[in-house]
Amino acid sequence: MPIFEFRCRNCNQEFEKLVFGADPEVECPHCGQGKVEKLMSVCTAKVGGKLTSTSSGASSSCTGCAATSCSTCG
Repeated sequence: MPIFEFRCRNCNQEFEKLVFGADPEVECPHCGQGKVEKLMSVCTAKVGGKLTSTSSGASSSCTGCAATSCSTCG
């Protein structure tokens, strides 16, 4: 399930939202504004029998992953 993290640019609240589709219309559940930004989520994956974590500070690729974009991760 595609659950994304967002931050509202209006009230600065962070929230998660289940999103279907490529370009969703997401509104802040706190203030109702549509001015939101998608955040980089922290995730963990098992790679070679070892748990590997990413952080919101990842810039080019996830730890233990050769991809240059998390959009290809499933």
